[in-house]
Amino acid sequence: MPLQQIETKYRNWWSKLLFQKKFEEQFYIASPPSFLERFILGSVERLFIDDSYKDIEIEKPIFIVGLPRSGTTLLYNLVAFHEYGAYVTNSMNNVPNHIRGIEWLRKNLKLNVSGERFFKDSVETNLGSPSEPIMLWGKWFERDVDSLYWEPLSAKKLGTKHIEIIKNDIRKIISTFGKTPTRFVCKYPVMQPDLVVLQEIFPDAKFIHIVRDPRAVANSLIKLHKLSNEQLQKINHPLLKSIVPYPRVKNLQHWLEKYGPDNLICTSHIWNDSIELVHQQSCELKNFYEIRYEDLLTSPENVMQSLFQFCDLPYPSVQNLKYQKEFKKIGQIFHKNNYKGFDLITRICNPLMEHFKYV
Repeated sequence: MPLQQIETKYRNWWSKLLFQKKFEEQFYIASPPSFLERFILGSVERLFIDDSYKDIEIEKPIFIVGLPRSGTTLLYNLVAFHEYGAYVTNSMNNVPNHIRGIEWLRKNLKLNVSGERFFKDSVETNLGSPSEPIMLWGKWFERDVDSLYWEPLSAKKLGTKHIEIIKNDIRKIISTFGKTPTRFVCKYPVMQPDLVVLQEIFPDAKFIHIVRDPRAVANSLIKLHKLSNEQLQKINHPLLKSIVPYPRVKNLQHWLEKYGPDNLICTSHIWNDSIELVHQQSCELKNFYEIRYEDLLTSPENVMQSLFQFCDLPYPSVQNLKYQKEFKKIGQIFHKNNYKGFDLITRICNPLMEHFKYV
């Protein structure tokens, strides 16, 4: 239940004209762009943007993984807003084949709309906000959201040409941020199956795993499933009628068939399986760092100091207003959750809860 309303704001009248319907019908899997939109974006890229992005070096990309509803968005924004950070924006995710074109239009025409995410979670978003690369992930790794299990991938299986497509897209993303940003930052709460292939493609990558108490996560996943599917029905999405927004762990289909997506037993097991999947791969990751969401809330300065040190980045300066604004949001909650089933969740998740000192 929201305790504070976040007003939807349009930067100018043409932003409202172009994006009011899209923002009201927002979803993390975007509707395909129209022929006219593709034509305009393609023309912008041909006429106004050069190919200098091809010389950009992808240095120590940072990948943030953690279950949905585990503080991944907060952590993503904090790292992405570093002076050297470059990231997928909401605009890019909507048109993954025209990364530079949409950013050129957004910045040069001063297009923007801001407001609350449809999750009703007090998180404000806009066209330039850091976004999960959902549409790009489908393009890069051919991951299908309709599939309940994602087979392990390897760089060899992807092939040299396809890997170059991935790298070129990341170079394009970095190029839209100007000359200073050199570090690609990416958060995707369902990338658990793809950590090893990312390590193979980017040998110097940094991996950050954020974990949150399952008593909150198991409940919040059910809310995520409910809100996601309600939004699909509300907007009559052209590609999807339903979705399971949970990590594609090996036993996902089994838990769904046995308990259903709106059952705490199901989401508790998904919490276990997701963390175990990350831990199984962590020995193959050269640079792996794990934090608890709760520690970020109680000791934000210490956690972020250590995290930036791990990323080989200086701590953001006091002049970095975007970072300072985001840092002040830590611990602020403007909605109320009614969580339940703590004893049940604890019984299922007890070994890992003990490992993370939740019990």
